Amino acid sequence: MAEQRRWIFGAVLSAALLIPGSAVAQEKAQNHQSAAAPAAADPAKPGAEQASLATLAGDYNRVIKFVAQMGATAAPSSGTAKISVQLGGRFLLEESTDTVFGRTVEGLRVYGYDNATKQYEMARMYTMSTAITMMKGTSIDGGKTIDFIGESESSGGGKTPLHVRLRRVSDDEFVETFFTAGPDGKEAAFQETTYTRKK
Repeated sequence: MAEQRRWIFGAVLSAALLIPGSAVAQEKAQNHQSAAAPAAADPAKPGAEQASLATLAGDYNRVIKFVAQMGATAAPSSGTAKISVQLGGRFLLEESTDTVFGRTVEGLRVYGYDNATKQYEMARMYTMSTAITMMKGTSIDGGKTIDFIGESESSGGGKTPLHVRLRRVSDDEFVETFFTAGPDGKEAAFQETTYTRKK
């Protein structure tokens, strides 16, 4: 009888020692797995693409060149732009004022990168229209060059294809070139805007 009690006590004691040991081992395994496979980045938070766009923030002079205007290059126009980071680093807001052919033109542009779709986005508005032009963009060189594709509304109610290429020349200069379908149906540039950071 005493021997049976000793056996039962030994079995209970062994079980009591094994349970915490296995729990510790399981916890260590879970910790190792979480360290080996970090949680995915929060898609709602700004990342590398947004940080890259944010480096464009600042005050700029703008020079706007119109090309292929009636078969010749039109005289350039000039203006200024202020680009600021908005909503905790998620977007850029550009506010511009230009003098185009003696007329004041104001514009707003919002730039961003959608972590979910892996695409750049841009919304363009200005005082020559009541439309908002929405564009989607891609880059093959880490954001140094971004090609935005969209459509603009024509005065006759139709839609015209629009391609805007944003190209960084240096930390203090970038160029936006606008393309659309030419008379022959092929894509052709019609406007180029150079931004130079104010010192």
